[in-house]
Amino acid sequence: MKLTGRRNQCQGCKQYFNSTTAFDLHRTGDHGVNRRCRTPAEMEEVGMLINAAGFWITEKRNDFMDEGTSEQSDADEGRATAPLHEPQI
Repeated sequence: MKLTGRRNQCQGCKQYFNSTTAFDLHRTGDHGVNRRCRTPAEMEEVGMLINAAGFWITEKRNDFMDEGTSEQSDADEGRATAPLHEPQI
């Protein structure tokens, strides 16, 4: 899988994540004590799912889908969804 932008792969469980927020959410426990990766079932229990491109996301967001691509934004990414405007001549 191609990792661009904030997409990443966990070196512990080898799962792919669409954002750093999704990556952080998949980790559980206290640092230095019992920190670990959630299992896929545990990720689903907290509302995470896999998008069409195969990356774990925090939740489905229908208002920001690029038609013709398999990329889906995490709702937590805070990206603007303003329409594109043609320049004034």
